[in-house]
Formats: sequence, structure tokens, C-alpha cells
Amino acid sequence: MTDASRRLADGGIAALAAMRIAAGVLAWLNPRLIARLFGMPDSGRPSHYAWRLFAVRDAVLGVATLGSSGGQRRAFATAGLACDVADGAAGAISVYRNDFTRSTAGAPVLVPAIAVAFGAWALRGAGR
Repeated sequence: MTDASRRLADGGIAALAAMRIAAGVLAWLNPRLIARLFGMPDSGRPSHYAWRLFAVRDAVLGVATLGSSGGQRRAFATAGLACDVADGAAGAISVYRNDFTRSTAGAPVLVPAIAVAFGAWALRGAGR
């Protein structure tokens, strides 16, 4: 892999980390908006609590990824990838169980799937 390709992959890891921070901050500050963006009903405070759990996880992973380098950065990015896989699986299970309407099923499955694909590509490129 060329230096340019490695820099591109490293930039991808940084971009994904920045998106995690942005999503985390937004979900913490305005869980109602995040629920709406994901096509889910805002069921009030219990829902807000769950969104804030997601928010903290993503923000911490993003900050830790950006604040580290080398093997440690790769480990944080890999942890984020594992969370994205679990999020996608949770979305798929919910779709299978008809927890979502057809119109709201996309984001809970597609957003993590895109993050997994992008994160796996970046980690593969950064590891060479």
C-alpha cells in the first residue's frame, strides 16, 4: 500500500471518529431529534435515556480514536466497528420482529451497515 493510500485510510478512520462525536453530541443534547432522524417515535424520557447511552458510547469512542495513534487508535476504531456490527444486528432483529414499520426500518440497519463497511475498509487500509 502506498503512503497516499495509507493516509486516505487514516483519514477515513478520523472522519468516522468525527462522525461518532457529532452523532454522540447531537443525541445527548437532542435525543428527540435523533429519534426522528432514525424514523422512530419519540416515546419520552425512557427513550431519551437510551439515546443518551448510545450518545456517550459514540462520543467516547470518537474522542479516544482521535486522541490516540498507532495500535491504540486501531484498537479504538476496531471497538467502534464492533459496536456498529452490534447496532446493525439489533436493527436487523428489530426489523425481523416487525418492531419497525417498513418506512422506519432503513436507518437502524443501513446506518450501521454503512459505518461497518467504511470502518472495515479504513481499518484494512490503515493496517498495511
